[in-house]
Amino acid sequence: MNRQGHTRIAPAALRKTVEAVTCQAFGVPHTDVSASLQDDAGKLGVDLLVRLPAPTLMAPAPEGRPPLFEQAEIARLKISFMGRQVTGMEIGKINIRLGAA
Repeated sequence: MNRQGHTRIAPAALRKTVEAVTCQAFGVPHTDVSASLQDDAGKLGVDLLVRLPAPTLMAPAPEGRPPLFEQAEIARLKISFMGRQVTGMEIGKINIRLGAA
């Protein structure tokens, strides 16, 4: 079945989707993530603020877990992959700023 027309995703819906994907990637509640979006040479550029519990930021990584910056890199890959799956948009640069909750 072919239907003529187009589909648009509102910017607020895109932002909320990226925030939800980020929450899942970092394992934090939705209140601890905020995102802003911009054009990145035709791709979806993402700036994130992820608030983590202060002990997580200051303590060495627990046994068996990668250091915080490696966790952020893993989360960046998950955000890029899951974001594309959910939105259908190519994700460009993902800037992550880690802060204390």
